[in-house]
Amino acid sequence: MIDGIVSLVSALVEFVVSLFVGLIEFVAGFFVAAGETLTALDLFLLLFVVLAELIFWSLLWLRELLFSLFGWRKPKLISKPTFWRPTPKVKQAKS
Repeated sequence: MIDGIVSLVSALVEFVVSLFVGLIEFVAGFFVAAGETLTALDLFLLLFVVLAELIFWSLLWLRELLFSLFGWRKPKLISKPTFWRPTPKVKQAKS
């Protein structure tokens, strides 16, 4: 019984840590890839939206797992929601 609880807690901690590390890597990659095409406001809005999407997706995933557990059925695939994505601005070339 204790081994099962320890395994569940360690899996949950590993999930949170990997989510945090993945978010840090995403931010680092995002600064490199979109540093010149987006403004600072677009950047922070996009990071906020992506974080909200991840939280919403995790809640949908957890809800589906719980419903499938109590309904004795196979869980359905939950697609990642997309709330908003900015369009890159074209920079004017100096004459």
